[in-house]
Amino acid sequence: MILYLFKISVKHHKIGIFILTVIQTIITLFTIFTPDKSEILTVGIDKFSLAMLLIINIVGTLIVIFANGYISEYEHHHGIESKQKLFYPIICLFLSAMNGLVVSDSLSMVYFFWEITTITSFILISYNGDDEAYKSGFRALFLNLIGGICFGVGNILLKKMLDIDTLSGIIQHGSISLSLMLPVFLLCIAGFVKSAQMPFQSWLLGAMVAPTPVSALLHSSTMVKAGVYLIVKLSPAYAGTRLGTVIAIYGAFTFFICSAIAVAQRNAKRILAYSTIANLGLIICSAGIGTGVAVSAAIILIIFHAISKALLFLCTGQIEHTIGSRDIEDMTGLIRIAPVLSILTSFGIISMILPPFGVLVTKWMSIEAAGSNPFVASFLVLGSALTTLYYTKWLGSILAYPVTELKAQDKKDFCIFFPLWALGFGVLMTSIFITPIFNNFVSPEVNKLLKKSTDMYIKRGEVVSKLGTFNEAMVFIALGLVVLFVILMRRLMISSANIKSIYMCGENNFAEGENYFRSWNGKYEKAKVSNLYFDNILDEKALTTFGYVVSSSIIIICLLGGLK
Repeated sequence: MILYLFKISVKHHKIGIFILTVIQTIITLFTIFTPDKSEILTVGIDKFSLAMLLIINIVGTLIVIFANGYISEYEHHHGIESKQKLFYPIICLFLSAMNGLVVSDSLSMVYFFWEITTITSFILISYNGDDEAYKSGFRALFLNLIGGICFGVGNILLKKMLDIDTLSGIIQHGSISLSLMLPVFLLCIAGFVKSAQMPFQSWLLGAMVAPTPVSALLHSSTMVKAGVYLIVKLSPAYAGTRLGTVIAIYGAFTFFICSAIAVAQRNAKRILAYSTIANLGLIICSAGIGTGVAVSAAIILIIFHAISKALLFLCTGQIEHTIGSRDIEDMTGLIRIAPVLSILTSFGIISMILPPFGVLVTKWMSIEAAGSNPFVASFLVLGSALTTLYYTKWLGSILAYPVTELKAQDKKDFCIFFPLWALGFGVLMTSIFITPIFNNFVSPEVNKLLKKSTDMYIKRGEVVSKLGTFNEAMVFIALGLVVLFVILMRRLMISSANIKSIYMCGENNFAEGENYFRSWNGKYEKAKVSNLYFDNILDEKALTTFGYVVSSSIIIICLLGGLK
């Protein structure tokens, strides 16, 4: 891997990549020539690992099936030479590395698979082979190499300072004193980079240039989940400490600021990218809080978010092929020409923002766990409200009656729609069966990590904690009755309702098939229906700069003052 990094850094004249590779080489040589005889490369599969294996292999396989029906048309549309003989082996290597990462107990093995995902993601992001693709690929490589260096140094220090070289060793050791927290903090930095938290989020936004299956893999079920997986695994070391509080604030701030930026986005992929970064921030915040409820919420959110977000990314890619755009304003009336695709996309959106689906349930759990820290809880409440806002705008566009007729073709391809239906079914089933998921995968893992009970339980679809209960099963029953009522009403309706033309400002005028109205100043203006994006208030550039300053300050303050 090091030889490959040297090769591409020289070939493309990337001095930053070259320097980082030199540092990686020094770390590697140090670990080779100063071995510890007691270190054993071990595999450890627990309940969390099993859940991750299911996510990686089921969702990952569905994404590969989707790619089989998607990638040829993508290459034709972008006018690039077919690279499928490279594409599929690299994706399989990527998924294999993720499998290795989540079943490894030895930190050295985790580090090895960690770096394989870094290199394979660079190859996949650079798939198009143009300047923009390589720019985004090298940005991802540069930032993830920084994270890899933090991982390598943290791994060495953890062994030298605490004689710990496995994840299970961290769990057994429990809370670590502040004077010895530096190696854990460095491993957390590696997790922040891999999960694209501020100020490292630019690599994930740049990954949008890659084909949709690549975006789905990186953003939802695999690579970014490696970062939060590590941070949750490290939670026994910092639970209840000052570092844990800082991590909670850091994650909560990222959740809030990225949700605010997403409100001003029209590009569906950018909405999903910022939503991913925000939700990963929520997972990190929950891990930082460190209570049984919070860590439970973090693990459940990893599971539910992976399935829902994979569905949304794949739907977005197919929408772009259908109407030639990923602008949500261009999706107005999509329900008319692509009803199946629209319903699946809408279902994915609803699963992110409405009860009784698992994503919202875990957000409530996180907010409840943050009750002891009003500062963190405020960020979580505001971020959740903003999440509902930008997803509702997108949902409204898809289901709205079209102002103008869309020119598009709704194609039915088994390789495209089978993964979409399977993921939609997965979203529904995981939400319905949240009880066995919690009892079999989450609760035992939290008890093992924190060595205490989760302070909550889920029985027959009812979530019970100290602050109250939420009966998920009853909400599902109510939704089922609503759907049944709608179906019966549609059958009983004698005729469909007449859809009236737009009425604005007291006077409608038609010219050349377009709808005009007389505005406040007496002039005729073309009627335009669109969402509000609050560009001036939620300016992406200004909020990103603000986010860089705050998130970097949190990290620096923690490094310089919080670990003493």
